[in-house]
Amino acid sequence: MLKIERPVLAFAAIAALLVAPWSGAATEIQLWHAMDGAPGEVLERLVSRYNASQADVKVLADYKGDYPGTLRAGLAAAQAGSPPHILQVYEVGAADMLAAPRLFKPVHQVALEWGSRFDREEYFAPAAAYYSDAGGRLQALPFNSSTPVLFVNRDLFAKAGLDPDKPPKTWPEMQLVLLDLQKAGVDCPYTSASQSWIHLENMSAWHNQAVASHNNGLSGDRPELRFNNRLMIRHISLLAAWARSELFRYPGRRGDPDNHFVNGECALLTASSAAYSDIVRAGRFKLGVAPLPHYDDYPGAPFNTLIGGAALWVMAGKPPREYKGVAHFLAWLATPAVAAEWHETTGYIPMSRAAYLASKRSGFYERHPEQEISVAQMRGAHSGNFARGVRLRHFAEIRAIVDEELNAVWNSGRAPIDALEKAVERGNALLRPARVASPAPAPARNPMPSPTKR
Repeated sequence: MLKIERPVLAFAAIAALLVAPWSGAATEIQLWHAMDGAPGEVLERLVSRYNASQADVKVLADYKGDYPGTLRAGLAAAQAGSPPHILQVYEVGAADMLAAPRLFKPVHQVALEWGSRFDREEYFAPAAAYYSDAGGRLQALPFNSSTPVLFVNRDLFAKAGLDPDKPPKTWPEMQLVLLDLQKAGVDCPYTSASQSWIHLENMSAWHNQAVASHNNGLSGDRPELRFNNRLMIRHISLLAAWARSELFRYPGRRGDPDNHFVNGECALLTASSAAYSDIVRAGRFKLGVAPLPHYDDYPGAPFNTLIGGAALWVMAGKPPREYKGVAHFLAWLATPAVAAEWHETTGYIPMSRAAYLASKRSGFYERHPEQEISVAQMRGAHSGNFARGVRLRHFAEIRAIVDEELNAVWNSGRAPIDALEKAVERGNALLRPARVASPAPAPARNPMPSPTKR
C-alpha cells in the first residue's frame, strides 16, 4: 500500500517558516531550465502562479536551451562565481554533478537547515536512488522524470486492419504488426527516439541486464561498460533487419522521430512518456499508448524501465536568506496538487506517492488510462537488480559514441556485435580517467546535439 506524503509534509514545514513576515523586497530566485514546448509553457504558468501567490519570493525562470546547453551554462556560471539558485540538470549530468560537490548544496541539507527533514523514501525508488548519495540522502529534487513507452497511431492501425486496442506486447509480435502495416501501405511502420536511452539502457533494465559493472555505476568508482551481451546483440540485430526491410526508420541524432510520428508518417514510436503532451497537441489522429515491448523468453521479464528527464539542483554560494526562498519554492512544487498538475499536463511521471495518489483520487487515470502506463512500467511488477538507473561520468559522450556505432549498423551495414564491442571499448576508455580523479565537470568535448526532450 502506498504511504502518504511525508516529504510533502516536510516541505510544508519549510513553507510554514515564511508565515513570519520578511523584511525588505521580495527575494529573487533564479531558475535555469531546459523546458520548451508544452512542458515549458506549463512551467512558466506554474512559476507565474507561485509568484502571484505570495510576496516574499520571486522566481525568475530562464530557459537556457536544450539539456546539454543548460548544463554547460550553469557550470560556466558556477565557475565564474555567479550560478543560478536552481539548475535543472538532466539525468546524464548527475554523475558529473555528484563528482563536484562544491558546486551544489544537497537538497536534503537545504531542508535540514530550515528545521525540517527530507524523507527520500516517499519518492518512487528509481528516482530517489538515482539522485541520492552513497548514504541515501537526496542530493537533488526529482522534477521532470519520464520513461520510454510505445506510442500508437490508432488510425493507421485501423487502416491496416489491426486492433488499436491490442498493440504488440513483445518484439516478435511487433514484427508481425510492422509487416501488416507495411502491406497496408504505411511507409514508416516504426521509428524511435533516443536510441541509447531506450534500446540499450532501458531495454537492459526491462530484462534485468546490466549496462555497466558496479550496479550500473551507482555502487563504486570503477565501473566498466558491459552491454555487449546476448540481449543487446539479439535486439540490435532485430532492429538492423527491420531497417534493411524498411520496417524501422531511425532519422539519426539530428533527426526528429517525434515529428515523423506526429505528422502521420510513422505508425509506431518508442519515445519518452513526456512526449505525450506535444503529440496530443500537434497530432491529427487518435493516439494510443502502450508499454515498451519485451522479449518473453527472459525469465521474469518485463521488470521495470528507468527514469529519464531531469532534477532540480540547488547551487552553492548564495546567502542564507536566498536559500530560504529556494526552500519555499521547492516546497510549493512538491505539494501534491502542484506535482499532480505538472504530471497531468505534461506527461512526466509523478515522482512522489502523494502526487500519484492525488491524480488517482481525482479520477484522472479513469479519464486518461494511458497516462498511468508509464507509472506502472517504471515501478514494474517486480524490481530487477538494475532498477536504479545508469549513472556514469562522461555519460553524454558515451551516449554519443553509442549513437555513432548504432548509426553505422542502420546506415552502413555494420555487424551489431562489432558496433557494440566498439562502443564498449570507446566508452570504457572515457571511464578510466574517472578512476584516478574526479575533476569539476566541464562541457563535453563532443556534446550531443539537441536531444529529444525526456
